[in-house]
Amino acid sequence: MRNLDIGTLRSLQAVAEYGAVTRAAEALNMTQSALSMQMKRLETLFDHPVLEKQGRGVMLTVFAHELLNESRKLVAQNDAIMARFTGQRPAGRLRLGLTTDWMFVHVPKAVRDFREANPNIEVVISDGRSNHLRQLFRQNDLDMIMTTEFDCPTGAQHLMKADLAWFGAIGGDAWTKRPLPLANSPSCAYFPRGIAALEAAGIEWEHTLGVGDCEANQVLTAADLGVNIYPRALPQPGLEVIDHGGALPPLPPTWLNVYITDGPAQAGAAEFAGFLRRAVSEVTSAAA
Repeated sequence: MRNLDIGTLRSLQAVAEYGAVTRAAEALNMTQSALSMQMKRLETLFDHPVLEKQGRGVMLTVFAHELLNESRKLVAQNDAIMARFTGQRPAGRLRLGLTTDWMFVHVPKAVRDFREANPNIEVVISDGRSNHLRQLFRQNDLDMIMTTEFDCPTGAQHLMKADLAWFGAIGGDAWTKRPLPLANSPSCAYFPRGIAALEAAGIEWEHTLGVGDCEANQVLTAADLGVNIYPRALPQPGLEVIDHGGALPPLPPTWLNVYITDGPAQAGAAEFAGFLRRAVSEVTSAAA
C-alpha cells in the first residue's frame, strides 16, 4: 500500500494557484528543485503526467486537476485533525476587495471552496469600484483585490477577458433614439469609453434623467429610458444585450484583474486567487 504525502499535495495546490513552479516554491519556502522532485514523485506514483508547459509558466494536466480536487479534501482533513488534537488552531484573516460588477457571479463559489480548504481563516469581503479598491490596496488595507480595467498595470494578473456590450430593456427601443439616452453613471469606468465610442461614430448622446448609482441606472435601463454598458458575460435582471445590427459602435474589451499583497497574507491571497480563477473558468465554460 502506498501513502500520499500531505506536503506533496500542498505543493501541487501551490503550483495550481501560482501557475509556476518557481513562484510556488518561493511561497512554500522551499527550493524549486525540491518542489519539482515532489511533482515527479506524483507522476511516478500515479503513472500520469502532472504538469504541462503554458507560455512561461505551467498548468496542471487534466489528471492533475482531478487529483487536486480530491487532495484538497485530504489536506483540509489533515489540518482539521491537527487543529483538534494539538490545540494549534491557526488564526488568520484574509481581506478581499471585489469589484461590484462581479460580486455575485464568480465570487460565492470561490469563497465557499476557499473556506472549506481553510476553515480557520476568516474571510472579510469589501466591494466597491475598481479605483477605490486600488487605493485601499495601496494603503495595505486589503490583501487581494479583483478589479475591472482596460489594461494590466504593473503588479496585476489577468484573470479573464470581458467583452463589453450595450444593454437595454428586454424588447426595448431606447437604443434607437437620438440623442442616445445613456444611463451609465459618470463614475462608472465604462462611461468615458462609451462616450468615446459614440463620439468617434458621430452619434449624439445625452444623460438619462435621474442618473444615480448602479442600481438606479439599472432600473432606468430596465424601464427602457436609456441604455447601459456592462460586460457581456454578466446577465443583468430585466436587461438584454442589444441586437443593434451595427447601429451602435463597438466597445473595447475590458479585463478582470487581481492584485495580490506581498505582505504576511500573500500565501492566502494567492490561494484565493487560484480558487477565483477556477470559478471564473468553470462559470465561463458553463455559459459558453
